[in-house]
Amino acid sequence: MDKIKFKNVKIGLTNEQILLLHEKSLELIKRIGIRVPHDKVIDLISNYNGVKIKNKNVCFSEDLVKKAIKSAYYDFPNEFKNDYIIVGGAHQDKIYDIYSGNLRKATYDDLLKLTRICDHLNVTGSAPVRPMDKPTYLQEILMYKASWEYSRNKGNNIFEHNPKSTVESAKYIYEMAQVAKKRFALNLWVISPRNFSQYDLDVIYYFKDKKIPMCVTTMPVAGTTAPINLLGAYLQAMYELFSGLTLLSLLNPNGQNYCAPMDNIRAYTFDMKFGNFVYGSPEDIKGTIYQVNLNSFYKLPMVAKSLLTTAKEPNGQACFEKGVHTMTAMLLGVKGFTNAGLLSVDEIYSAEQLIIDKEIVDYCKALTSDIDFSEENLLIDEIMQTGPNQTFLNKDSTLRDYKKLLWEPKLFIHNSLGQWEQSGKQSLYARANKMVKDILDKHNYEIETNIKKELDKIYKIASKDKILENSFKH
Repeated sequence: MDKIKFKNVKIGLTNEQILLLHEKSLELIKRIGIRVPHDKVIDLISNYNGVKIKNKNVCFSEDLVKKAIKSAYYDFPNEFKNDYIIVGGAHQDKIYDIYSGNLRKATYDDLLKLTRICDHLNVTGSAPVRPMDKPTYLQEILMYKASWEYSRNKGNNIFEHNPKSTVESAKYIYEMAQVAKKRFALNLWVISPRNFSQYDLDVIYYFKDKKIPMCVTTMPVAGTTAPINLLGAYLQAMYELFSGLTLLSLLNPNGQNYCAPMDNIRAYTFDMKFGNFVYGSPEDIKGTIYQVNLNSFYKLPMVAKSLLTTAKEPNGQACFEKGVHTMTAMLLGVKGFTNAGLLSVDEIYSAEQLIIDKEIVDYCKALTSDIDFSEENLLIDEIMQTGPNQTFLNKDSTLRDYKKLLWEPKLFIHNSLGQWEQSGKQSLYARANKMVKDILDKHNYEIETNIKKELDKIYKIASKDKILENSFKH
């Protein structure tokens, strides 16, 4: 049966342009390299063929880089292989209160509530918020603990990037992961231009022999930490990312190394007037198009940062920017969408915006779904049999197929003006807020009691650990 296709359109960079970027990125890695501010790491990689080091600046040969790219491995959950996924949150420290609507610092109670909402909506990724009412040295541990206790996939797959800022913090999180039988991975962030964090390298070096997943990620910003021209910024993103991946392949040869799905070949636009990221802007969406083109060339997985916006509250700007960006990405064949629930670049988390973002993705999914094209679906007999003053409302095809062919929203409304007035004239925000409260009233998933008790024990020890506390004072 033929299909009418509404996705996998081809726009953006040509193959010739991508090949030029590829060649130039390899040349930059070989000629100028990347700074590695860690003596033990430098010593470990110094004996590899194809590695050149001068004053902690490391260059890699083309063969080493190509080998690292080819051997990268991505352990995706099954739902990503078969359906669209939504990634929500990036451990924000501010939140719109569900009950008062006021903007305030996030708390541990917010973390628990929002984690439950994410589980209900099947939203994956990192912890939604950082518990600012808890000591700094315990916040990272609590983000994982809450993710594992109150959701099935938060903090438990390739889409999460909760921080592990010190070796001491990472040790406790690793111990909890073993108890809860959850995924444990480490992130190596490139600090553009071409540098790494010593503290990230401390953690990577400590765990290098434990055969765990490690990923590299980079966020060059056009005009500040990368060239103002977005093409130059993308070239920098490529050589920084592949330098980091090559470094991981040497440090962690027996583990799974990969490029983080959300921040792989990606550069970001910046507003020079306000000194701010401009997520959701036309330039930002062009950046996603470049990312799709480049990821396809390297066969890297693609998760679009389409659910980001500079809007400060759930409003028309937020919905428009997120909607246009998500639709563009989905038409290009993208199946993963990240940063659901975020506002004001990535400063604020809103449960109501999370509900709206889920609806946006569902809307785009309905629009881009394939349609069967067949003579049977032309319904020629029904057209011939139905004349003036007759209706198709009672036809077999209508009764059989209307639910299958028409998307039924959970949040957006299709009712008439009169029906809307009779139902109380609720705004979009009010409807989303009601859905949030309904979910919290009904959703009650929690990890097995025996595992929770073990996690509580580990956390209790961590809360009294002065070495852990002092490790956050650097």
